[in-house]
Amino acid sequence: MKKTIVFRSGSLTMGGLERILIEVLQNIDKEKYNVVAIIENDLGDENIFLKDVPKEIMVYFLKTEEIIHRTKYHRVRKKNIINKIMYNFFMAKERVIELRKMKEILKKIGKVDIFIDFDCGGTKYIDKLDVGKKIVWCHGSIPKVLGDKTGKLKRNGENLKKYDTIVTICDEMKEETKRIYPFLKDKVIRIYNPFNFDRILTLSTDDKDLTEQEKELMKEKYIVAVSRLDMVQKDYGTLIKAFKLLKERGVKEKLYIVGDGPGRDEIQTLIDKNNLLEDVKLIGQTKNPYIWMKNSELFVHSSNYEGLPTVLIEALILNKVVVSSDCPTGPKEILKNGECGFLYEIGDYKKLEEQLYRVLKDKLLSDEFKKISVERIEEFKVSNIMKEYEALIEN
Repeated sequence: MKKTIVFRSGSLTMGGLERILIEVLQNIDKEKYNVVAIIENDLGDENIFLKDVPKEIMVYFLKTEEIIHRTKYHRVRKKNIINKIMYNFFMAKERVIELRKMKEILKKIGKVDIFIDFDCGGTKYIDKLDVGKKIVWCHGSIPKVLGDKTGKLKRNGENLKKYDTIVTICDEMKEETKRIYPFLKDKVIRIYNPFNFDRILTLSTDDKDLTEQEKELMKEKYIVAVSRLDMVQKDYGTLIKAFKLLKERGVKEKLYIVGDGPGRDEIQTLIDKNNLLEDVKLIGQTKNPYIWMKNSELFVHSSNYEGLPTVLIEALILNKVVVSSDCPTGPKEILKNGECGFLYEIGDYKKLEEQLYRVLKDKLLSDEFKKISVERIEEFKVSNIMKEYEALIEN
């Protein structure tokens, strides 16, 4: 008899975690397992990965678009005391709705052998669910996500205790979690995110969705960054300062930033202030960033913190040299302590500029990085990673 596995996550919008979830849902053995996806937020057209969920997998949503937007309305205005009260009211109402809906869905499904909380968002009700084994996936550095407040860290540890297994996505994160929560050390394991090399390589040559303007932009030589536009986590301030120095040294390459997010206006203002309008382009959100990555001269990543940054591995799969901040967690592990790409200290824009310049000017160095990367990326192949997923489920 097939085991029933439920994957719970927050959304199916554009994002690294969401892409990984789709990869897992597409590649898990549906002959062996009955797989169900329960998604917290029904965001309509924003859930662009919904159509990529295999047809054999039933998808359920916990919260409607209406209540999500109603809560959001009060959240963005919560400096006003009335809106703050309303925001807290709707947040409490959402939690009640989520739990009630989750129990209804689980009752409809029947016996659930494995419940996988894929983004840690189910901690608020996981102990109230009648399911078998409970597994939680941690995709980010805990102290970076929660800060160093003792109360938050303690509550998070109590929440993680509710699960049978805690999966981290890189060794650095695994050791960090065990250090913060020594009482959980026997529950913590590491499984890398899976990557479908064939799909990434195929999409990297697919230009059918590009506009004529985008095709013209792609004819230029450029450095590329791909991420959500967020000034705090992604630290685009450091990248733009480094790129300005690069231009002052006479480098002709442009900088293209692929993605969208809450920091877009702030980043655009920074570009304007540094007189870089002709050289730095915000490409916007696209479902296929791979063609932009494939045609670039090199890939740059400037985050303050990450989980296991998906885009770094995707860049290596596309045979790009990577220059990345040495942020917790992931870049150091992916780039083998700098053996197959450059690492710079967070915020050090002068070092970042120097490394970008070296990669652009030193072909022998670039070729050496690429040679080592070919061996490194084998560990992230979807076929290898899915064996680890299934071993976890079977055991």
